[in-house]
Order: sequence, then structure tokens, then C-alpha cells
Amino acid sequence: MNALAQSVEPAPLPVSVPLLRTLVLCDLVDSTALVERMGDQRATDLFRKHDRLARALVHRHGGREIDKTDGFLMMFDRPVQAVAFALDYQRALTQLNDNEKTSLASRIGIHVGDVLTWDNAPDDIAKGAKPVEVEGLVKPIASRLMQLALPNQILLSGVAHSLAHRAQGELGEQLATVRWRTHGRYRFKGIPDPIPVFEVGEEGYAPLKPPPWSGKAHRELPFWRRPATLGIEIGLLVIAIAIPSWYLLTPAPAIAFANRDWVVVGDLKNLTGEASFDEAIDTAFRIGLEQSRYVNVLSDLKTRETIKLMQKDPDTIKLDRAVGSEVAIRDGARALILPTIAEVGGRVRVTAEVVDPNTQTTVWSESADGVGSDSVLPSLDRVNQQLRVRLGEALATVSKDSRPLDKVATKNLDALRAYSLAEHAYTAGDMSSSMSFYRQAIKLDPEFVLARVGLARSLVVSDRKDEASAELELAAKSEDRLPPRESLVVEAWQASLRGSPLAALEKWKLASSLYPDFFAARGLYAYFAWQFANRYDDETIDAAKAASSPKNPYAPASLLLLGTLYVANDRFDEANVQFDLARKGGMAWNVDYTFADAAQRKFDAAQGTLAKWTSSGVAARDIDVAFRKVLIAADRGTWNQVWPQLDEMKHNVMGLGVNVQHRLALLDSSLRIAIAPDTLDQKEMRALFTPIVEALTKASDTNRADVQLDALFAAYLAARQGDVNQAAEILAAARPRDESYPVLSKLFVIADSERLRASGNADQAIRSLKAAVDGAELYITHVALMDAYASAKDYTRARAQARWLADHRGRAYAEYDPNRVPFDVIQSTLALLDAAEYAQAGADKAGAQRSLEEFKKNWPNADELPFVKNRIKKL
Repeated sequence: MNALAQSVEPAPLPVSVPLLRTLVLCDLVDSTALVERMGDQRATDLFRKHDRLARALVHRHGGREIDKTDGFLMMFDRPVQAVAFALDYQRALTQLNDNEKTSLASRIGIHVGDVLTWDNAPDDIAKGAKPVEVEGLVKPIASRLMQLALPNQILLSGVAHSLAHRAQGELGEQLATVRWRTHGRYRFKGIPDPIPVFEVGEEGYAPLKPPPWSGKAHRELPFWRRPATLGIEIGLLVIAIAIPSWYLLTPAPAIAFANRDWVVVGDLKNLTGEASFDEAIDTAFRIGLEQSRYVNVLSDLKTRETIKLMQKDPDTIKLDRAVGSEVAIRDGARALILPTIAEVGGRVRVTAEVVDPNTQTTVWSESADGVGSDSVLPSLDRVNQQLRVRLGEALATVSKDSRPLDKVATKNLDALRAYSLAEHAYTAGDMSSSMSFYRQAIKLDPEFVLARVGLARSLVVSDRKDEASAELELAAKSEDRLPPRESLVVEAWQASLRGSPLAALEKWKLASSLYPDFFAARGLYAYFAWQFANRYDDETIDAAKAASSPKNPYAPASLLLLGTLYVANDRFDEANVQFDLARKGGMAWNVDYTFADAAQRKFDAAQGTLAKWTSSGVAARDIDVAFRKVLIAADRGTWNQVWPQLDEMKHNVMGLGVNVQHRLALLDSSLRIAIAPDTLDQKEMRALFTPIVEALTKASDTNRADVQLDALFAAYLAARQGDVNQAAEILAAARPRDESYPVLSKLFVIADSERLRASGNADQAIRSLKAAVDGAELYITHVALMDAYASAKDYTRARAQARWLADHRGRAYAEYDPNRVPFDVIQSTLALLDAAEYAQAGADKAGAQRSLEEFKKNWPNADELPFVKNRIKKL
């Protein structure tokens, strides 16, 4: 009895340690019915083939067979191995069906968790036990997932999906066809907590749709989607339909976005791991969104400036939800847009979230998918279009005003990145680097026309106008590869550089009208209206004001221009306000800041401003400062300082080019003609002016107008000095081709009128000059008109012109052409002496005395000038 009892005593149970494993349960659908149809023998052969291919696949993917009934229970170390097995298994099963002319279908459940495993003793195996046992909650959950699945469907739990999806790159070539789907949370009978259910499969093999409910599993739905509430919902729907249709069809956006509101674009969140996407996609996103006339995008430079005001480093901080929201609030932007690029299920997905900066919550998001990097730009286009429509822009406008990104940008991501770096260098003021990066972008993609436009812009800023014009000409030939706004910019710049100012002003004005917050167009319209047309009217001032918006990163330049326009209108206090704002905005120093003080004869303040200048090392810039010092010394009548400074300038300009030489020749001759005409004979004057005329024959289209302005001023001075023959020769060589350049045409009339006056035709000169007085006339027009009236012995009108000259010193300082400014400024004081002479000629001795006293007050050292001294003696 003891021996018998000892023989049946069970062996000690093996100790099992919990292990994290992935279980796969696969089951053949309706296998019993299949046996009935095929018969035992044929069905057995089919199942054996099925089992062999299944076991081969388990071995290939590093799994282990645990149990076998109608299907298999298998165990894998990692979820991605299980998914790879399941995908190959479904594909192999399809192939088996094709070969055997059968319709086998399987359903598969995959779950991850802790399992207890142990090996059975050999005796137990001999008695029918499995070699390996597996237990744990993972097993029934995998079973429930398998039972829920449709035929040929692979279902995963949430944790299995998360781990497998993260490692999907290991699926290799399969990845391109694999699709991942989420089907919501399901409640399974016997399992207390709901389980998120996901599906993985390949198109053509898997159903890729939610599995149906059953008695053992049902999908968890919110209260309002439960059957018990459907009646209520239907009733509410009927009520909703009764609401006026227009109200339903035009819902207000979650953000109260209006036409011309601003958005901040945050830094791209790149989840693909592809570094080439970082700056390239961010730039492309901006290019696409900036095509809108409805949505305004805060510039990258302005964003960086705001981050600096937040006492953060824009080079290191990410413009994420928190930082971007603060920037938007500070700059008055309505929304923050956060772009993201990710790889999802083998596809590249571009997403843009619209964030309310006040709450930092996502109001809505738009996304688009594609396959491969070539799909990114078309996806960006779709996202941009969806965003603009959601923000309130009409779909028809979006379609009309936009061109595809892969056409206006470039498919070459390296070229797009070079363009992005060029834009950053340009905004930082590094023109050399910006030109290098633009050229690299063009080299990588010769059809990247937007990069060519950027290169032209950098060349213009670097005063390389001929090269800029050549780039613009190439860009214009591929106009269809530019956004509509940039196409208009190319036309405007071409007209600006090639001597067609009226056409340029029309183009800049059109761009300003179509894109009211396009600050470059507003600022350049104001600038060229000042330069080309000598305009100081309200329209020009309003354009400069618009361009000086705090949202414009280049606002200081427009503030400087606005101050100059105010000086021209003798609104000196307002001018100084704009100059101070320009200084605070980053334009720490500029010679134009002296205008308002000097025009009011606050010479100490003006010279104090100039004294703050230290040598920049740039000869042309330093000469400009020296030029202003000579101007102010001459204006205050300290001629003992003027001539030494002028001699020093003559020495310093050696080797600086013919333009500077011409400028100095005109400065020297105009000052001598004004206060010492007897020191300049016709021979010396011809020697000074002949090189200017000769330069006309060598001038290119882009600088011919500048040389013409110099030559026409020289013609005026020659005629004033009495050399009508030289004046006529210069006028013939420098005659404008047409009237498309207002300042050039006006200066030609002035020079020609002075020739007429010097030839004894004062009345004809008066008629020409009076026709030129239109509010935008040049200051020198009134000098010539005063002299013409005096030659005609109309001293009353001559005296009125002299008074105008003395009362409009702001205009004398503010005109664009620096070659005429010294002569104009000197005339504003000499006009007082002229007025005294004309009053005396008109028998107004008291008036003559008042004007003379005013002149002496402004030029107390006038007696040092022999020519002026003789005029005073005659009074």
C-alpha cells in the first residue's frame, strides 16, 4: 500500500515568474461547415497545409506555438512581431485559398500583458498535456478580441496597438500598404473595464471597419448616441431644421476672425525624424498662407523681436503653444497656428491646429495625408486652403488668389531650406549671406523663381541695381511660378529700377490696394512717391503711416521717411516724434535726424547730432556725414568752416567712384555760384560738368536717371552762370525720353527755363515755370521763378517767391536729391537778401530794411563774403 501510494503522489509544481508577452489567438471561421461541405479527407488535407504555413510563419517571426484547436494560440516577445505574423498569415491564407479553390477565413485577436508560463513534466506530456502552459488575464482578453473580429480581421487592444504602432518601421516593405484604424472602446462580458479596440490590416485583405456588436461585446457610446435617446435626438433635429437655413449654413467660427486679422505661425513640430523637413516645411507653410488677401501672417522677424521683448532668446526658444500664444496677445494677433508633420501608417500627414491665444486651446485642426516626401507640398496646399476657408475667406477667393506650392515654391527640400536660411539672413541684415543662400537655392532648383526674387531684393538693398534688374527679368519670364502678390512685386520693381516711376507707383499702389497690410508695398509706394514725384501730400503720408505699423519689422525705416515728409511740410514737432520712434526701433543713427533741427535753425542741436557719429569704416557713408556737416556750416553762414571741410572731402573721395566725384563737383559749383559767382569762370565750369555729361553715354538703364538728374542740375547752374551754350548742350544730351519720371521732367523744365531767362526770354521762362507749380514742384522751381520775375522787372512777384523760399526751409532740406539740397538751403537764406533788394526796387524801403535785418540775423558773418557784402552795400 505504501509503495502504491508513493507511485501516485504528484511531483512539486514548477515555479512560474510573470513575464510581459504578446498573445495571439487566431481562429478559422465556420470550420465545421467547411468540413461538411468538403468531406473529412479533403478538409483534413487542407487543414494540414494551413497548419504548416501557420507554423512556418510563427517560426519566421520569432513566436512560439502554445496550443492548437481550430486555430492557434501563439506567444511573441513583442507586439510588432505578432502584427507582422498576423499580416503575413492573412496574406498567406488568401494565397492558400487561391491555390486550393477554397474560402478559408480567419479572425485574430492580439493583446499584451503579464502571463505565467511553465513547462509540463514529461510524464504529463505523455498523458496528453501540452508542452507549455500559459495563463493570465491576457488570454481571455485576446480571446474576446478574436471573437469580436470579422472574418479576415486583426484586432488589437490599446496597449498592443500603442507598442506595435511605435515600432511599425520594422514592418519593412509591408509598411506602405498597412493601415491602422481605431474602433473605439468596447465592453466585453466578464471583463470589468472597457478596452480600446484597434485594427491593423492591408487594403484588399482586411475589412478595415468596426466589428459588429454581439451579446458578449458592445461598443461604448456617449449618452446622446444610445438607442434610448434617439427619439429625443430626432425631435431636436426636426427643430433644428426649422431654423432659417442661412443661419445653419453660415456658422460663426470659434474664433471671431475678420478680414485682415493677423495670425502667428508657430514652429513646425516635426515628428517624422526627417531633419530636412524642419525649416523647409515651415517656410513653405508661410509661403502658402501669405498668398491670402484675407489672412495676415505676422512676419518671422517681428515674431523674433517680440520674443526678445519677452526677455527670451529667439534662437533657442521654440515658438510652441505657450510662447506663440503670448506673442499673439502682445502683437494683437487673433490666432496661433501650430503646424505638425508626422508619419502615420506609412503616410506623411500635415496638420495645422488653430489655437485661441487667450485660452491656449485648440479651436479646430485641419490635416491632409500623402505618400512620400513629394506629397508634402500638395498636402500643405490643402491644409492652407482649408484653414483660410475656416477662418472666413471665400472659397472662390482662395482658389483665384492661390497657386500650388509645388509650383511657386520647390519640390526640392534642400532648395527650400536654403531659401529659408536666405530669408533669415536678409531679415538680419546680412546681405552677403542672404545672396549666397538664394543662389544656392536657385542652383538646386533653377525653376525656384521665388528665390530669384529674393536675390533681386538683396541686390537692390546692396545697391547692385544692374544685377537686380537682370534677376527680375528672369523672374518675369516665369511669372506663372510666382504667387500673385510676388508677381505684382516683380513688375513694380522692374518699373522702379528701369526708369518708369509712374508705372512703378501704379504697381506699388495696386499692391497696396489688393494687400492693404503688405507693408513693403505701402512703404515703397510712399518712398518712391517722395523720390520719383517729390510728393508730400496726405496720400503719401498715409502710406508711410501704414508702413510704420508696429507689426512691420521694418517700421523704423518708414518712421524715418514719415519724419522726412513732416519736415517737408514744416511740421517739425511731429517729425521729431517719428525720428525718436525710429531711433528706439533700432535705427540708432541717421543723418536725416538733423533735418528738423537744421530747418528751424537749431544748428547747435543739429551739429551735436552729427558729432555723435564715429567713423563707420564705410567711406561712402562717412562722406555722407561730412557732406551734412558742410551743409549745416553753410546754412548757418560760417563760411570759414565750409571751405576747409570741402577741401577735406575732395581729398577723401579719391577712388570712391564717379558718382561721388559728380556729387562733389555739383556741391562745389552750386555753393560758389550762390555766394561767389565771380570765382567760377566758364572754362572751369565746363571742366567740372563735362565728366557728368560723358557719364550719360555709359549709363545703364538702371542708373541713367540718376546721371540725368546730375546733368540737368549742371545745365541749370551753367545757365544761371550765363553759359547758355553749355546749358543747351547738356539739355540736349540729358533730355528725358518721356514724362514717366516726374522729378526728371520737372528739373528739365527748370533748367530749360533758366536757359531761356539767361537768353533774354524771361516771359517764356515764367510761363513754363508757373505751369510746373502743382504742389509737388521742386524747391528750385521757386528760385528760378523768382529770378525770372526779377529779370522781367516784376519785383512784387519776385519778392513773393523770395518770401516763399524763406518760409519753406523744411522743403529745402527734405527733397530727395542730395545734390540740390545745399543750393536750395543756401537759397532759403539768400532769399531774404533777395526780398530786401526787390522791396527796394519797389520803393518799399521799410520792407527792404526788415528783410535785410532778418538776413543779417541769420548770417551775421555775411560781410566776409565779397559778393554778398557788395549786395548789402547797395541796400
